[in-house]
Amino acid sequence: MDDEKEAAPAAMDAPAAPEAPAASEAAPAPEAPAAPGKPGFGTLARRAVAAFLDWFWSNVAVGTFGVWLLAEVFRDRLRITGVFLLIPSLSIAAMLLATALLARLCTCRKIALAALVLALFPAVSGLLVENQWVRPKPQGDAERRLRLVHWNVGENANGWKATLERLEAQKPDACVLSEICSRDDVGSIAAGLGSDFRVYHVRNLAVVARGPVGLVMPDERVRGRAYFVDWQSAHGTVRLLVCDIPSHPVYYHASWLAKVRERMGVHRPDLVVGDFNATRRTSALSRLPKGYAHAYYAAGKGWSCTWPDPLPLWDIDQCIAGPRIRPIRYDIVATGVSDHRMQVFDFSLAPEGASAAPSGAR
Repeated sequence: MDDEKEAAPAAMDAPAAPEAPAASEAAPAPEAPAAPGKPGFGTLARRAVAAFLDWFWSNVAVGTFGVWLLAEVFRDRLRITGVFLLIPSLSIAAMLLATALLARLCTCRKIALAALVLALFPAVSGLLVENQWVRPKPQGDAERRLRLVHWNVGENANGWKATLERLEAQKPDACVLSEICSRDDVGSIAAGLGSDFRVYHVRNLAVVARGPVGLVMPDERVRGRAYFVDWQSAHGTVRLLVCDIPSHPVYYHASWLAKVRERMGVHRPDLVVGDFNATRRTSALSRLPKGYAHAYYAAGKGWSCTWPDPLPLWDIDQCIAGPRIRPIRYDIVATGVSDHRMQVFDFSLAPEGASAAPSGAR
């Protein structure tokens, strides 16, 4: 009995077993996910704007780069690519940089990066291919140096006196002047340079040189635009091919330039100089006849453009050295008078029998 009484309180102290939940109190089953609703008008509008901006800036970047690439590949062999060639490489690079910036502001990050990469190609071409920053070693004899100045004097509002002042400062042996129509002005300039200077003047071109100078023949293939002139310098005869190619911005220059290049190969002038209104990137001027080189590449350095004078972007004035020319130094000089910068080329004549190409030929 006593054992039964002691067991009873122990049984009463034991925890009760949990009761099984009733069927009505079972855990609820998980709900199925709600079907997504249609995006609102604001969301659709934002997506449409983002898609349009991607399309727009990608086309701007590809189109701008394509203009430069087509110009580099075809040069001026096609009329349309000849127009593309008028756009400086660095201007294309600047356009692509602006595209990258604007695309980034529009949150088109991938397109901005792509435009930035594309900008590197015209930038490198403009800075390191079309321009050079180290002057080549002089090849000429400094004691037999001759100095040729070419300058498109244009419509000089200050008259021939301002032109004479700029020319006198260069101490030239010969000057080729473009777009100078007044014979009186040419005569005054020659007299101001010295009593030993002589003049050959035709149309809007003039050669003013120390020593006899005269026409050898007009180039009938480039009628009214190119003339062969012999200059009897102190160190020998120098044959010049002086040129003035039409300046209309969309004028198709390729045929004129091809004729000039052909005459160089046939008549072998010592110097080809003038206002070509075409850059060295054109087909004819980028592939000169054997033995010829641009004076800039042979003896120059720095920014190579000559027009317009306040901020030159185009290298349209050319000086090309032939096989008998030994380059010493080439410079482009700002004048503040004309809209063209001045070309100043120091050279000597090769000894008799020598015919190697000028250093720097490309």
